[in-house]
Amino acid sequence: MPASDKKVARAKQGAAARWSDETVRFAIDEGEVQFGDLTFRCAVLDDESRVINGTEFMRVMGIYRSGALSTRRSEDDEIYFPLHLAFKNLRPFILEDVDLVEALREPIRYRSVKGSIAEGIPAQVLRRICSVWVRARAAGVLGTSQRNVADKAETLLNALADVAIIALIDEATGYQKRRAHNELQKILSAYIAAELLPWQTRFPISYYEQIYRVMGWPYDASTTKRTAYIGKLTNKLIYEKLPPGVLPQLRRKNPTDATTKRRKHKHFQFLTEDVGNVHLDKQISAITTLLRATPSGNWRFFETLFNNAYPPPQGDLFAGLDVERLLDEK
Repeated sequence: MPASDKKVARAKQGAAARWSDETVRFAIDEGEVQFGDLTFRCAVLDDESRVINGTEFMRVMGIYRSGALSTRRSEDDEIYFPLHLAFKNLRPFILEDVDLVEALREPIRYRSVKGSIAEGIPAQVLRRICSVWVRARAAGVLGTSQRNVADKAETLLNALADVAIIALIDEATGYQKRRAHNELQKILSAYIAAELLPWQTRFPISYYEQIYRVMGWPYDASTTKRTAYIGKLTNKLIYEKLPPGVLPQLRRKNPTDATTKRRKHKHFQFLTEDVGNVHLDKQISAITTLLRATPSGNWRFFETLFNNAYPPPQGDLFAGLDVERLLDEK
């Protein structure tokens, strides 16, 4: 077999491998996303890829199959050209974009929620595709109908950033709730230990001494009994400053006894040693430092220091979501 034929055969084999059933992903959420007056079908796949439906993209952009379409694959470099880019006059502008070329080497097919197979355009590639059309128009190589496509592509290109596209798809498909749940579980798995850790002293005496001093309470070093209010303060100053969802999960794993009204274990026994308790120790140290900087009996002064050091979080991942409900769905 001539070398050129072998090269073509290898390219075809590579194409067949990429388009085998093993490469077909599955949509876990679907919806419609609107960019200006253009509306596209979109999906989040089982590997958390966000994609625009390729066929719908062509329809909305006014890209039609015709004799002008070249082969969809370059036998020389094994680049797959999707139909929305499979025009010979676009090829030089595609090859200029290294990142786009790399994305085209790994085409995406997915099975929709209804079962049909679709071609997916990765959200982070959409702007690059639009840029190809706009640059080709600027070079004067497009026909009349293609210039109309380029006009729409310019509208998208000017209006969107990659992150914005992903956020819009998440909102359109409802995936932001699933994403928040997934992220919450990742946090909890890092912070919450699978098994109860053996008890050992975690809160140093100095932490309690400083709280009593700042509150103006007499401190008895001969006993480990604390006023019940200490627990509430510790939740506010320490445990609530761990990632969202950690304290509710600790309360679930370490509930209050109905008879004694006390918890059987210490919360920190349920934290992981390498992440949870490391964060806990740093928080205790930071709060103790703020307490030391506060004059005796001047809790309001400490409260000001604390609020300045730990302002309410902005743009929280779980803002607007019920963390307790997400935990129930685990």
